[in-house]
Amino acid sequence: MRRTVLRGVTVAALALGCAGTAQATGGILGISGGANLWFHDPDGEILGRDVEGGDIDLDGDRDWNLWFEWDHILPGIPSVRLERTNLEQEGTGSTVVNLDHTDLTLFWSPIPLPMVGIDVGFTARNFDGEVRTPGLAADDPDTSLSGTRPMFFGRVGVNIPGSRIGFEGTLQTLPVGDHSVTDFRAHMVYRRWYTGAMIGYREFSVDLDDFSDVTLDVDFSGPYAGAFLRF
Repeated sequence: MRRTVLRGVTVAALALGCAGTAQATGGILGISGGANLWFHDPDGEILGRDVEGGDIDLDGDRDWNLWFEWDHILPGIPSVRLERTNLEQEGTGSTVVNLDHTDLTLFWSPIPLPMVGIDVGFTARNFDGEVRTPGLAADDPDTSLSGTRPMFFGRVGVNIPGSRIGFEGTLQTLPVGDHSVTDFRAHMVYRRWYTGAMIGYREFSVDLDDFSDVTLDVDFSGPYAGAFLRF
């Protein structure tokens, strides 16, 4: 599990060194929004039990990710990104792990470069899910997983000159005490006029020790694809 998280962070660092904010180019108002379908598989432990096989045995699943962003050029005022991810996987019996979350991100673009975008900022990630593990947590088998975690936000990307194609890497993370959440994404973007499409890979790692009475150490990772509009 730890090797998976470190691998995700390492890949993120490499992506951030050679990718860019592909969506940040084009458009007049800097307003964009879109939807992605994420195909994710689990890895790790919940309540000390392996999520693959045994009493939990979570299945792979697919969920929607929706986002809206205003990336403006007003000096000193942060740009805004609002994002919603549904993330639920079912397992043996009535076991359910739900890590639905909503992100509010404020970010700045401190270094203007041609064909390259660099964004840095902060994310407030609010979890509103639950963990249901009948037979494993006899005292409280249905536990609400709610609360907000602050995270660092970094995004870098590049557009290929003379083409409609770009690449982007995003890293959100903040390990604090016994809690650690790391979310890495990398995708390729194709743009045409005010529309676009993307395909990429996401790895979401969560290590929570008694956060909202829930302890887990689990990854959800897999490919995603979607489309967006930008004005």
